Amino acid sequence: MDRSSSQTPLQPPTFGSLITILSIDGGGIRGIIPATILTFLESELQKLDGEEARIADYFDVIAGTSTGGLITAMLASPGENNRPMFTASDIKDFYLQNSPKIFPQENCPFGSAKKIIRAVIGPKYSGKYLHKIIKEKLGERRLNDTVTNVVIPTFDIKQLHPTIFSSYQLKKKPNLNAKLSDICIGTSAAPTYLPPHYFKTEDHTGAVREFNLIDGGVAANNPTLVAMGEVTKEINRGSPDFFPIKPMDYGRFLVISLGTGSGKVSGHKNYTAKEAARWGVLCWLTSDGSTPLVDVFMQASAHMVDLHISAVSQALHSEKNYLRIQRSSSRMPLQPPTYGNLITVLSVDGGGIRGIIPATILTFLESELQKLDGEDVRLADYFDVIAGTSTGGLITAMLAAPNEKKRPMFAAKEIKEFYLDNCPKIFPQDSNTVFGSAAKIIRAVIGPKYSGKYLHKVVGELLGEKKLHETITNIVVPTFDIKRLQPTIFSSYQLKKKPSLDAKLSDICIGTSAAPTYLPAHYFQTEDDIGAVREFNLIDGGVAANNPTLVAMSEVTKEINRGSPDFFPIKPMDYGRFLVISLGTGSGKASEHKYYSAKEAARWGVLGWLTSDGSTPLVDVFTQASADMVDLHISVVSQALHSEKNYLRIQDDTLHGPVTSVDIATKKNLQDLVKVGEELLKKPVSRVNLDKGLVEPTSDNETNEDALRRFAKMLSDEKHLRLTRSPAGHAQKP
Repeated sequence: MDRSSSQTPLQPPTFGSLITILSIDGGGIRGIIPATILTFLESELQKLDGEEARIADYFDVIAGTSTGGLITAMLASPGENNRPMFTASDIKDFYLQNSPKIFPQENCPFGSAKKIIRAVIGPKYSGKYLHKIIKEKLGERRLNDTVTNVVIPTFDIKQLHPTIFSSYQLKKKPNLNAKLSDICIGTSAAPTYLPPHYFKTEDHTGAVREFNLIDGGVAANNPTLVAMGEVTKEINRGSPDFFPIKPMDYGRFLVISLGTGSGKVSGHKNYTAKEAARWGVLCWLTSDGSTPLVDVFMQASAHMVDLHISAVSQALHSEKNYLRIQRSSSRMPLQPPTYGNLITVLSVDGGGIRGIIPATILTFLESELQKLDGEDVRLADYFDVIAGTSTGGLITAMLAAPNEKKRPMFAAKEIKEFYLDNCPKIFPQDSNTVFGSAAKIIRAVIGPKYSGKYLHKVVGELLGEKKLHETITNIVVPTFDIKRLQPTIFSSYQLKKKPSLDAKLSDICIGTSAAPTYLPAHYFQTEDDIGAVREFNLIDGGVAANNPTLVAMSEVTKEINRGSPDFFPIKPMDYGRFLVISLGTGSGKASEHKYYSAKEAARWGVLGWLTSDGSTPLVDVFTQASADMVDLHISVVSQALHSEKNYLRIQDDTLHGPVTSVDIATKKNLQDLVKVGEELLKKPVSRVNLDKGLVEPTSDNETNEDALRRFAKMLSDEKHLRLTRSPAGHAQKP
């Protein structure tokens, strides 16, 4: 075979065996790490194919977030003869020469004090040199000019929604054809470090689009899954470049995913629940020179992607194609899926007091199941796994916790009543309107906004000594351990291999609900049957997966891959067999209410990012981005497999005013949230339009109420089908 044609453009995958992807995480100056690794990879390719070979000659798509987005643009930006402008070694040199000017360090005796003051009143760095040097390097080149396909995630704080700059989307979305310099500046605009970036594009029809962008790491610090999702959408659209590859043929992917390093498993001290329990706004944004809140969100995002892709690649026995380099009766129990046709999943997002919204929807679903199967049935009787994050984790535990008769302890309607009765005590509002706001701000700066004492007390009383292994059905509850700096997933499926995860449900719920700046981090220990002790230092699971649907599906995939007889003969990637109900807790991103813009956020320091008109922008964008990316990925998968009717996402993106808050627990606001849930039932089913990337009503005029009735019938049929096929069902026959 002639290997002398390294300068010939890469031919599409239809002519080969693999789809090749390079992905690069965000991480600021730590971009030097992947740049060094890429320098080595490029040198090896040059040994094989000549010194003119470049990284972009070999990958169908290169994806990068934040600093990884800059590396992506530099790898794919065209120079003379439409060849890559920069070698990998050029990129490493760029970081070494320019990082000191992008992030200038104070040398004067008062440097630290000046840095803290600047961080409080505005972004830590002005970004002026970064803007200048990137514009000089990339010039007027645009997204459509790259020598291979690129995918660069950003987050638009005005739309409160991820914006993915993808070569694949340009035909349908010409307004994404921005200058590469603007894309790079946008995806690198890390909250509190650099100002958000505002710019506009104009397409060939004269239509103008505005962008108000911050660091793509809030949505996908590890963009591997985003890149795979973009390819899957292309296959699903029937692109001839990928024929005859099928939409979910993940075994055909060859992926190199490069991290930028982390300290989560080093000997370096990270964070502990005991110290974080005392933190207010300033400490969450700055602690010994680090930024804990940003750290945990970014690390959680990257780790969850690696976890999912590892589950997929191992399920397909294609581990060799994935390289991640990173330094870290109604009363009868539900029979396993092996006796049925579906794997049933219920997932509930995080969102504080807005948990009333899914609780209201679940009350309706349970009532529909009771019409079919009797008043004693409960939601846990129908789902193979229930997953919940933060407030959704509490709902999950309440749905699955057993009473003395080994039946679910709570009906769905009791969960709604729990919120109405207890939220005012968990999130007490200051009655003194004159000094209340000032007191709240001072308290938030020096420590968490709420003590958490009543939450700990009521959850402890509610769930008692019950542990994870006792739940009626399998549950999955994400948390984040700030000492390990990685997600901890409390999963029924993992207990056999990880008995140290068998914690009290109360501790799990308190941990997953410990939202930074709102509630103190939670510390506890477990001891397994051989006496081994494990410590947990937990904060809100929403920093890892505010929408835990994908986590739950990955846990099931791992079980199938392990050969669990409960799932035979279902294959690891048979996502068409999943029946999923995913419940959001509402957001205001699609309402007419003003959210945030790059122009106002460019002036924000620590306090601006942590408090703006009663909201917490930094927490909002991270949790919203996390939830949106999960919905986007599952929508891609379900539509690729033509199984949209088996995936129901119920979410209201049009909230405005006090109901958008996670903690305004006044009687009126709580009742208004009940109304939001009730009205949401009457709204049409909505689904992600993959061409636009936006959630839109479906064309069949089905309401969420109609869809839940349909799902109730499917759940009831599946439960009874399993029972008739199982030995337990046969034993009941006379």
